[in-house]
Amino acid sequence: MTDRKALRMPSFVHVGPPRTGTTWLHEVMLGHIGLPSEKETRFFDVRYDRGAKWYSDLFGDYPSDVPGGEIGPTYFSNAISRQRIKHDIPDCKIIVTFREPAARLYSLYRLLRSERRPVNDTFDGYWRFQINCGADLCSYATHLKRWQETFGKSRVLVLFYEDLSLNPQGYLDRVCDFVGARRIALDRSRVGGAKVYSAPGAARSNPIAHLTVETIDWLSRHGARPLIQLGQRTALWKIMRRPFVEYFPPLSDESADEIRAMMLPETEELEHLTGRDLSRWKDVAHRKLDHDTADIRTAAR
Repeated sequence: MTDRKALRMPSFVHVGPPRTGTTWLHEVMLGHIGLPSEKETRFFDVRYDRGAKWYSDLFGDYPSDVPGGEIGPTYFSNAISRQRIKHDIPDCKIIVTFREPAARLYSLYRLLRSERRPVNDTFDGYWRFQINCGADLCSYATHLKRWQETFGKSRVLVLFYEDLSLNPQGYLDRVCDFVGARRIALDRSRVGGAKVYSAPGAARSNPIAHLTVETIDWLSRHGARPLIQLGQRTALWKIMRRPFVEYFPPLSDESADEIRAMMLPETEELEHLTGRDLSRWKDVAHRKLDHDTADIRTAAR
């Protein structure tokens, strides 16, 4: 059996949940933090049988004064992952980022659609099916308490996606300070404050559209990527895409209100645990005010 004490394991794990800026954080940290060669190793949930040495080897060699870590958005609600991390990295630092429940679920749905996963064509159909199947969608407070109980409150950093959106440099500084890394200047980063994977659209639900998108993907993987990227910058490309790609509408007020009402007990408990005012996750007036303010900002540009 491999001696885990002899292996150099990461000192922190961002455990998610999905669609809370984890891809952005990974891209920003590349070259500054000891990250694994695979963005999501899935070691602690689905690849644990490969062994600790396999996992450790993914990180390669990085300077001794640089912390190593993993961005693992699938771990947050997985009790087995939590216990495995505790077993293999007892003093691990844990990072969790929370995002307003309805917006996070809609973002996840858009991603699954853009990746052509087998999900419902409508967002309402998607999340209701998940609930009916017993999926744990947004039990933020419940799982946060378990991470804090397992690793201790001082070793669990709680962050919010809203802070990342409003002040990405401040968000990143908190992460770097927590894991003991040198601060990273976003104005020198190739990523900066831009969204890495927003998934604005997906193939339309018909065989021709799916075949067309799959053909473009195949060509991209077989040497035509530069030509495709050049074409994507033209107005003609957008016109040609219309019959095959649908762009997602904004999240509806009705869906958002229903999800927020369902998650209200968890949201209020999260407020209690973190001391954070989450009224914008609950109050319709606040949501409409934020939407109107965003429209004003856009019009002023």
